[in-house]
Amino acid sequence: MNYCQKDYRLQKNSWDIPGHYLHVGIGIFLLSFIFYIYTLSPTIIWSDSAAFTIQAKEPRMGYSITNHYLFIILGKLFSFLPFEPAYSMNLLSAVTASITVFIVYFIILDITQSKFASLTGSLALTVSHAFWLHAVIAEVYDLNACFVAAVILTLLKWRRNKDNYMPLYLAAFLFGLGLTNHRIILFDIVGIIVFIFLTEPKIIRKAKVIFSMIMSFIIGALFLIYPIINKILVKPVADVVDTFTAEGYKASVIKYSPKILEEIGLYLSYLFYQFPLIGFLLGFAGLVAIFRNDRKLSLLFLLLIGVNAVFFMKFGPAFGTTKYTFYISGYMVFSILIGCGAVFFQNVLIKRESSAVKFSIVIMLMIFLFPMALYSITPVLSKAFDIDLLHARTLPYRDNQEYFLNPNKRGYTGAARYAQEALETAKPNSIIIADHTPFTVLRYFQEIKGLRKDLTLIMPNSKKRTEDGKLIRLRTKDIVARYYGKREIYLADMEERGYYFLKPLKNNYDFIPDGLLYRVVKKKTVNP
Repeated sequence: MNYCQKDYRLQKNSWDIPGHYLHVGIGIFLLSFIFYIYTLSPTIIWSDSAAFTIQAKEPRMGYSITNHYLFIILGKLFSFLPFEPAYSMNLLSAVTASITVFIVYFIILDITQSKFASLTGSLALTVSHAFWLHAVIAEVYDLNACFVAAVILTLLKWRRNKDNYMPLYLAAFLFGLGLTNHRIILFDIVGIIVFIFLTEPKIIRKAKVIFSMIMSFIIGALFLIYPIINKILVKPVADVVDTFTAEGYKASVIKYSPKILEEIGLYLSYLFYQFPLIGFLLGFAGLVAIFRNDRKLSLLFLLLIGVNAVFFMKFGPAFGTTKYTFYISGYMVFSILIGCGAVFFQNVLIKRESSAVKFSIVIMLMIFLFPMALYSITPVLSKAFDIDLLHARTLPYRDNQEYFLNPNKRGYTGAARYAQEALETAKPNSIIIADHTPFTVLRYFQEIKGLRKDLTLIMPNSKKRTEDGKLIRLRTKDIVARYYGKREIYLADMEERGYYFLKPLKNNYDFIPDGLLYRVVKKKTVNP
């Protein structure tokens, strides 16, 4: 297969792009941005999205696995826009997602020299389920995909002129900067290093180049390096390393290995849901086409997808969680393969130019419309046939099938409605015990909107430092024992799966529904 088209040749020593290709790239950026704005959540969203908005109010540089410095700093900048803070943070995700689509367009263009291929792959990414979902709520995963895409593009530019190492230094800087957004980019280092050494094996002997790459990386990662050094001063290095590597994941791989095959099947089903039917087939066709013509590039893509998938399978549904979000950078790479597969079929199957135009239009329409139709109909069918595809916890004003299976969040105000009603229900100076998902939304209304600051919000199983410096875990039974009779106590939910642990309380207390909350009431003793 010959990827190159007659109307475009990339220049070996230049990043210059012919104007009409740049215009198309800008067009796909604007199209995706308008699409995300139209489907953007208008206000606060559950869980991490609310937490990020609160953090952006007063960014802090403390180090932990849950810190995402770059996203929070960008969120602080976006908070100056004349919108509700939650909407501004959602808007930040829409911008980062659109930039990712823009970069993917030029990655495919660099590989195929085909506008059709570039449009197909970038459109496929735009409407893919997980990517779209995280483009319309405040989340860090599309920004991570943006950095991975930017690194890929700079590596491709370096490969065209290996004597010019500036793109390589830029790739190292972007990788370091991406690390300050989310540590999951760390696992892409395997594919990146392999690709660099296969492209230029003698680079290992060039100490100046290696040193410059390391320094570029350090400069990019400064937001992360400072808090790590600061934490090492007060904690053992092993503890910091364990946090950095996602809380000791390696041991759990061996422990849960029998479920890997199940998770592989689920991964493929997730992949199909991102790029239904035509996109799924074109992606694998693109992988075969690249493998036949460019083994080094195909290995890079396989490692970027494979290492990401293998590592984060521990966090999939087969292991009792739903962190399919960790796969998003891999989905972005697959969209590149879709573009390559599209031009492969166009070149092989279509001989006449008029037929090629019709083929191109049909493929792009299918790539764009199939996912939206699937995401609209799947929640309806799952409810009609009473099939729980998600096994997610229930929350007021959240239809799980619609919320998780359809990325469109236009007009969704469920989290805000929940918080407003819950805060109105609670009596003055009372305590609400809430797990992370409702806690962050309630905290948003306290911290950002200034409502019901008389209430005390406590997250069960969170850690608190005592006066003597010890860390204690705040269990629901201990919170009730400490405050019952002094202040009214409410539970935000009755969820037992690792949140509230109500069994030790049920013999002595009742949980009376009160609006959307549950009031904790001691059982009356019955005289014999």
